[in-house]
Amino acid sequence: LDWQFIGFGNYVRACGDPLMIASLLASLVFVSSVVVLSVALGFIIAVGLNRRFPGQGVMRGMVVVPWVISELATGVFWSLLLATDGVLGRLLGGPLNTAWGAMVALVLVEVWRSVGFVTVMVLASLQTVDQTLYEAARVDGATRARMLRSITIPLVTPSLVIASILLTIGNFNLVTVIIALTGGGPITATTTTALYMYQQSFVYFHIGYGSAIAMVMSILNVLAMLLFMFVQKNVGMKQ
Repeated sequence: LDWQFIGFGNYVRACGDPLMIASLLASLVFVSSVVVLSVALGFIIAVGLNRRFPGQGVMRGMVVVPWVISELATGVFWSLLLATDGVLGRLLGGPLNTAWGAMVALVLVEVWRSVGFVTVMVLASLQTVDQTLYEAARVDGATRARMLRSITIPLVTPSLVIASILLTIGNFNLVTVIIALTGGGPITATTTTALYMYQQSFVYFHIGYGSAIAMVMSILNVLAMLLFMFVQKNVGMKQ
């Protein structure tokens, strides 16, 4: 093999690579959509499961099931359902065959998998809330909406922040579900940066370029962690 040192050549290539830029945009759409929907739905479900009702334990267990299923099994399961000849694929007109449909399907599948994680974190936070706060609010005539806005949301905000950052990092580096569900297609519509790095490294064997992309991802992950530390510190100071 003829090895040649090219310095920062791969990083320069990454900056001008249209496929790399497209993968970053795809990652932005995918990650932001998953985080927003997962946190919102997880919070709503956690508030509902925090109340006592028949079958509460069973419902809590069912919410967590998608999160504990392996990423590969999740991707294969939903790819069979959403395929052109699949049960849901026939009803929805083959969503995996269009760029928009494939991205929406990928986002919704990952939201289905991530909601349980957010629910557990928020539910654990809700268990520590002093119930006398709600009793005092009721005495003062506060409505449920007002108690939700003034008591529940501020007290669980640290958990929501932590869940958001962990989901951001996890989904930015996600590969298995995407490979199993869409393979990055159609064409490159759902090729995220993590998948692009995987393809360059282990499909096309451009190890140097793939390593450069991985380093860029590492830097972005570190920035996300710094954001996590900054937000967590400031949220904690306000509580």
